[in-house]
Amino acid sequence: MPGAGAAGTDVQPEAVPTGDELGKALLEAFAPLLKETVIPGNIIVHLMGYFDNGLAFVRTVIADEQNKGSAEAMQTLLVKLQTCEQPGWFQAFLNALANSGYGYIKNIIEGREIQDMTGFKRLLQLWAPQLQVVVAMEMLPHLPCLSDQDKEQIEADNRSHGNTRALITLIDRVTRCGPGWYTQFLEGLRRSKHQDLATELGDIKREEDVVPDLDIHPGDKDGREKDDEHKKGAGSDSTGSADSDSEDHTCVISVEAPTTNGLDASNGEQPLAVALQNLCTDDVAEKQEDEGCEKMTPLQAAKPPLEQSELKDIPMRGYQMELAEQALQGRNTIICAPTGSGKTRVAIKITRDHLEGGAAFVAAGVDARRRVVFLVNKVPLVEQQYKAFSEYLSPKYDILPLSGETAADIPVGETLPDYDVIILTAQVLENALRDELISLDTFSMLIFDECHHCQKNDPYNAIMTRYIKQKVEMKSSISLPQIIGLTASLGVGKAKGQKEAVEHILGACANLDAAWISQVVEHKDELRKYNQKPDEEVKPVSGRSEDPFADMINMIMEDIEGTLAIEASEHLTTAELKPPRQREKQAYEQWVVTLARKGAILKNKRVSRAIHAATTHLRKYFDALAINADARTKDALQYLDKFVTGLQEAGFDETDEDLVKHFTEAKERLQEYAADEKYSNPKLDQLKYMILQAYAEKPDSRCLLFCKTRALTIALLTWMQEDQALRKLNPGRLVGAGASESTGGMTQNQQVELLEMFTTGGNKIVISTSVAEEGIDIAKCNFVFRYDYVGNEIGKVQTRGRGRAEGSKSVLIAGREGGNVLKEKLNTIREKLMEKAMLQVWHMQREKHTDFMKEVQRLQEESKKERDLAQALKELHRKTKKIHGMGMKLLCVKCKEFACNVSDFRKIKENHHVVVDKVFPQRIIIRPHPPKKIDDWEMNGKVYCRNCRQDWGIQMVYRQASFPTLKIESFVLEKPDGSRLTCRKWKNAPFDVEDITPDDISGMLGTPEEEDAY
Repeated sequence: MPGAGAAGTDVQPEAVPTGDELGKALLEAFAPLLKETVIPGNIIVHLMGYFDNGLAFVRTVIADEQNKGSAEAMQTLLVKLQTCEQPGWFQAFLNALANSGYGYIKNIIEGREIQDMTGFKRLLQLWAPQLQVVVAMEMLPHLPCLSDQDKEQIEADNRSHGNTRALITLIDRVTRCGPGWYTQFLEGLRRSKHQDLATELGDIKREEDVVPDLDIHPGDKDGREKDDEHKKGAGSDSTGSADSDSEDHTCVISVEAPTTNGLDASNGEQPLAVALQNLCTDDVAEKQEDEGCEKMTPLQAAKPPLEQSELKDIPMRGYQMELAEQALQGRNTIICAPTGSGKTRVAIKITRDHLEGGAAFVAAGVDARRRVVFLVNKVPLVEQQYKAFSEYLSPKYDILPLSGETAADIPVGETLPDYDVIILTAQVLENALRDELISLDTFSMLIFDECHHCQKNDPYNAIMTRYIKQKVEMKSSISLPQIIGLTASLGVGKAKGQKEAVEHILGACANLDAAWISQVVEHKDELRKYNQKPDEEVKPVSGRSEDPFADMINMIMEDIEGTLAIEASEHLTTAELKPPRQREKQAYEQWVVTLARKGAILKNKRVSRAIHAATTHLRKYFDALAINADARTKDALQYLDKFVTGLQEAGFDETDEDLVKHFTEAKERLQEYAADEKYSNPKLDQLKYMILQAYAEKPDSRCLLFCKTRALTIALLTWMQEDQALRKLNPGRLVGAGASESTGGMTQNQQVELLEMFTTGGNKIVISTSVAEEGIDIAKCNFVFRYDYVGNEIGKVQTRGRGRAEGSKSVLIAGREGGNVLKEKLNTIREKLMEKAMLQVWHMQREKHTDFMKEVQRLQEESKKERDLAQALKELHRKTKKIHGMGMKLLCVKCKEFACNVSDFRKIKENHHVVVDKVFPQRIIIRPHPPKKIDDWEMNGKVYCRNCRQDWGIQMVYRQASFPTLKIESFVLEKPDGSRLTCRKWKNAPFDVEDITPDDISGMLGTPEEEDAY
């Protein structure tokens, strides 16, 4: 209303935006910084739940990033965020920045003071020509500031375009990282044998010392001689600008860098060569003028300050110091304490004390430097423990995370000694020791996470077997590292009483050469205060009251069994052809496997083929019954449909066609049963009820759901994604990295990304196999469901311990008919037996330590005798097999066509059995497979019989040569006398395979890859 102000009415001030509205204003203001610095693909997954059709939008952003550059992709994301209506999106955006390595950008947006890294970035751009001698892949291990996504892109560029492109990407990505990246970059130069570059970049005195070829103004042809005149303002700009008299720049680069403003700016990425020309020094000069400083060149201004080396204090509770006490005195120690009690922190305390010169240490190995190796048994734990150690040991100590995937392109023997702490999977170290790339005396301490695995054929035990052997041979432990084991439970093995349980625990000490087991005894009250045991519940559930799907599958199986009995009656006995009654039990599967092996060795091709086809179908129907029992009928039907479709696509014969008719004729009725809610799975109904109840009580809960197999994780994930209530929890899936993605496996980076999503709430529930059973540390996880998943007493302790949050709960949902309810009760009894045995061992080592050590040494000697005997028998068996295997050949298990002679096989690193016959490719078809690199070999194809398309194995690349690598269960072995036999595992093969030689490798280098015949 006009004149209202004059009339004395207060004018209401404009409302100040808050929350998400403030976020929109801040994103507008900081758009140039975000587009220049942040790789949107690194953060978008954390925001997926805030967009309609989130997965499709994530793909759009990633596609923009690949096709248009990160700036355009960030523009797409920012515009989308401006229209986001879900409350809390701005805080989620800030959290996504922090969780993806852009915490410093979050601090800038929130107005916190932070170190300006612009000068360092321009320094690297200016030095691009000199840096072209650097090998990007040699720098990667030394740049922990880079995210996994950054490293993947650099590796991909290196594979596809070579080192120059990879180096451009590396410099682009590293300069986007938070404060501290420059120091890491210089250290990376030093460690990759470019000490001279690191020294010059770290100690630049004059700009003209490093950029003599750049035009320096004013216009005298020798700008250096006239430098004093410039400082007095006597010079003139070479362009003849009238403004030059009033300006006082030491130098001006003729081409200015592009600038951006607001959300409309494009600011696309540029090649490094162009970026070199697009430098601007005005901001440096302005900063100097504002601060009243003497003029400096951009290179002088870019010199980084010395990074602080003072380490963060490690907060230790009384019970944690009790656990660490013996190890801090230099003893080989097993530390046994509940999950969530902070064993990793205890290990970090022991490590730091050791590196700083704590316990007595004398080295007689490669040098006297202290080096600590922290060993893990699962790939996802590498990144988790690396972050934990970095918090308290960086930047003073160099830490390297390493697993089979990341170690493939790294010279392990030369790399490991350069670091103070190495966190790696045990198999990587065992491989390096086996191949004599490194020796145990390189290290001063070995820490075994989840050390209860140190037994039998586990890599942990292989490492410790070498350790004990070296100790015995030297009659001294001078050059051997100190051993530390970490575990929540040592278990009791097959013990039925306390005496046997104590023996099992002492056996664990023998395997780890431990002189002490540290347990919490004196500070138990404090431990209970901070480490509350989750509530446990067992929920038995009855199966379906009616199950017409299972009834019909049983009828189909009965028909196949009847036909098989008639077909094979002249070749196999009635007893051999009679199946067990209960087709859903393990005994039935074993009968099918045995029948298939008997049929494979028959000389009658028609009958042998009929048995092979029938048993293949029976095994698939057995699997379908298992899926139907644990998941939806729909999932079991899809499994069978996929199997039949695969047969049809491969092209099947009359035998398969007759068997497939059973399914096709019943399919319509099976679909009706699958769609009828009346036949839903009671176990799934119970699981859904308990999950929703948990989130109703605590909406911000995190839930881990354990199940038996990778296939079941897929079925449960699909069920949740299709359920209207459960899909809101954005379920995720976590499985091991051993299998390929096509068979349900995951890559290491996918595992790490999934765990980050779980931690931040992007996925509120994760379905997992045993890969998450041990070590995974999710502080907010407060519900653990085990879906008919029961292991031993160690597994019970471990899975329960995944619930870390206050008020956590662990629930077993199990079918009444399956036996898992009883098995859980037995595990509870074994857990109590273990606690009693552990207490007895504690008193024994305190009161009679000499007797304790005698028992450990006795068990070590017994173990050595057993190993020596096993080795002697193995050598004798090898010689016998060498004689018996002469003249043997392999036939396809399905069509009985000749494959190769046993003499055509060679062995690579004990595990891979490859064919070196150059004619062999004529008998196979190779279908492409996504490359998967493990150690120093790569899988890149699948091998099939050319005649019948039977799966024979994989194609691997080793030392640039391609080798068909076969699985022996796909073949029948035929002796010279015509008799036949089958073998399921290579270790049981009745013939000897020689190690591969350099001549074998060179002979296969020219072997052409077979074209895809599909």
